[in-house]
Amino acid sequence: MSSKSSHRTESLSALRPDMSVQEFDDNYYYATELKEFARTLGIPIGNRRKIELEQLIREYLVTGRVQTSKPVLPRTSGEPRDRLAPEVIVRNYVGDKSTKTFLLELVRAQSPDLRDKSGQWYWLNDWRRRKQEENATFTYQDLADRLRELMQTSGRLPQIPSARMNNFITDFRADPASPPLSREQVLQEWQWLKKQPGPNTYEEYRRHKPHDRPT
Repeated sequence: MSSKSSHRTESLSALRPDMSVQEFDDNYYYATELKEFARTLGIPIGNRRKIELEQLIREYLVTGRVQTSKPVLPRTSGEPRDRLAPEVIVRNYVGDKSTKTFLLELVRAQSPDLRDKSGQWYWLNDWRRRKQEENATFTYQDLADRLRELMQTSGRLPQIPSARMNNFITDFRADPASPPLSREQVLQEWQWLKKQPGPNTYEEYRRHKPHDRPT
């Protein structure tokens, strides 16, 4: 890559306090980059998800103000984790293998033939976080019921908002016009897309990609 092209790519991806929201949205940033940038702006990091950091940065770019509210934690520091039982109220949640296995057992006790669905844990956690932010009271059976609803959803669940690379791979694979490339080759196409101006979406890739690619 020429120095001119390298400089162009760098200028497109640089995070700056004076950049526009459009410029921010037209580029892809890793979570580590967003966290570092958020710290320079004074945004509390905590355990915020990538999508939450993106939303807070957009707000700053529009208003010039930092939202000072702290993220809601899934559990109280120093407190023991919740006992895993259907009637237990969710207070100190740990999203590990034990919890997921327990929730799936509750689901399959009522719907034994249900299969896992891509994105189910992300959207379950999204639901749980929103409930906690609302100071709502809910149990592990409520979590299992919500998980069952997600697993019963017709078709694919909504794509995870910040997982642009995974969304790109999924959309590439789902397109009947896409050639049968290996994952490594698809990732090369993703790297190509990231260097281009505009949104890092599969739709943008199809719009700009030369007709003779991928190879």
